[in-house]
Order: sequence, then structure tokens, then C-alpha cells
Amino acid sequence: MFKQFFRLAFVTVIWKQYKQVIVSTLLLFIYIFLVSNIHADFLTHTEMQKDTTGTGLSFIAKWLAYALGVGMYFAYHAFRGRDKKSKSSKKSKHKVSTNPSVIDVDKESDENDPFAEIRKRKTLRSRADFLEGKD
Repeated sequence: MFKQFFRLAFVTVIWKQYKQVIVSTLLLFIYIFLVSNIHADFLTHTEMQKDTTGTGLSFIAKWLAYALGVGMYFAYHAFRGRDKKSKSSKKSKHKVSTNPSVIDVDKESDENDPFAEIRKRKTLRSRADFLEGKD
């Protein structure tokens, strides 16, 4: 029972982490398979017609299609990696200062920060202070 649960959890984690890589790689394999089959069909057709004038160009077109598919695959992953880096830098709303003891926070984060009021208080009280009725 637990073995199946851990397998499913492992597969889920892998899928969430590498979903785009897995899907794009499968699409690349399907693309290469289709190009190969289309080229084989064309060669079969030209052989049946006994007209071999376009076979050289078909090989050039096949290898250009392969190069285009693989190039698009690598370009997609290069731009996807760049987008992840830019998104992660945009998500951090804190500015890094030269003094490690001082951290500047953006004004936008103060408006959306539910704890800003608590940080502005001069003294903080615990639950025990509330129960005892101390001010």
C-alpha cells in the first residue's frame, strides 16, 4: 500500500518538476518520426513512379527539417531557462543593501503586507499578556 503511494508521489513530483521538458522531448520525437515517415513515403512514391529526379532535394529537405526541429527544441529550452531566471528575480520584492543589518522593502509590498501594522507598533504583546489583561 505504502509502496504504491510512494511511487505515485515520486512520479507526481517528477512530473511537476519536468513536465515541460518531458512534453517537449516527446513532441521532438514525434516530429522526427513524422519527418522520417513522410520522407520514406516520398521515396516510395518516387520509386513507384520511376522518377528519381527529386530524391536529392528530398534528402536535403529531410535533414533541414531535422535541423529545424532540433533547433526549435533547443531554442525553446534556452528561452524557457531565461524566463525562469527573470521571473525569479521579479518575484523577490526586497532590495539588497550594502549594510546587511538594514533591509529596504519596496513601497508596493507595504500596501499588500498584512503584517505592516504589527511592525510599526512600539511594543508587542503575547497571548499571555492579553489573558492577564496587561496594557
